[in-house]
Amino acid sequence: MCGRLNIHDSALVRQLMDTLGLPLFPERAPRYNITPMSTLDVLTHERHIAEMQWSIEFGKFRHPNTKIETISRRKDLQRLLVASRCIVPVNRFYEWPDAKVRPKYAGIKTRFCIHTPHDVMFLGGIHKANEKGEEQVNILTTDPNAAINDFHHRMPVVIPPEHVNDWLNSNRIDDLFALAHPYSGELVIYECDVYVDNGRHNGPQCMAPAT
Repeated sequence: MCGRLNIHDSALVRQLMDTLGLPLFPERAPRYNITPMSTLDVLTHERHIAEMQWSIEFGKFRHPNTKIETISRRKDLQRLLVASRCIVPVNRFYEWPDAKVRPKYAGIKTRFCIHTPHDVMFLGGIHKANEKGEEQVNILTTDPNAAINDFHHRMPVVIPPEHVNDWLNSNRIDDLFALAHPYSGELVIYECDVYVDNGRHNGPQCMAPAT
């Protein structure tokens, strides 16, 4: 599951995109607590920048994430991945423990803020237009790495900076699946403030360490 995002430093995102030779996103005011149905800046594999609504409508079903395992079983989603893959650059994401599969967190009210040491992540995604022609985006999820596995059974597909151009350039489904594995790089994970629980809240307190 990946249901809350943080883009508190768009200048840092732009800096890394520039280093990789990618088109630059517009400068934005900090967004500390982005929820599904919000708009996100997305870079398509054609290297176009677009604002898209987070959560794709698949008929009557709508969800902000698509499992990479589901794509591996469905030819229609494989075609969508090849034709409409994208990246969603963020600084951080938040995750709440899943006590149903991680019983040690049963009854414990906590949440985690997660980021890389350089504080920029490129999340793998797919995009699709709805019946009104409005572009929508989903973040791909995969199995957790060892660190996130402690409290949750899913994590977003994080494309390492050195492989972002591979993700954007390849039209081979096997190459894309190979890049959609659990992130093996270093992650910074800490318990953060309860303030982020409310999706209407915004501000630095969302990512402040829990006290």
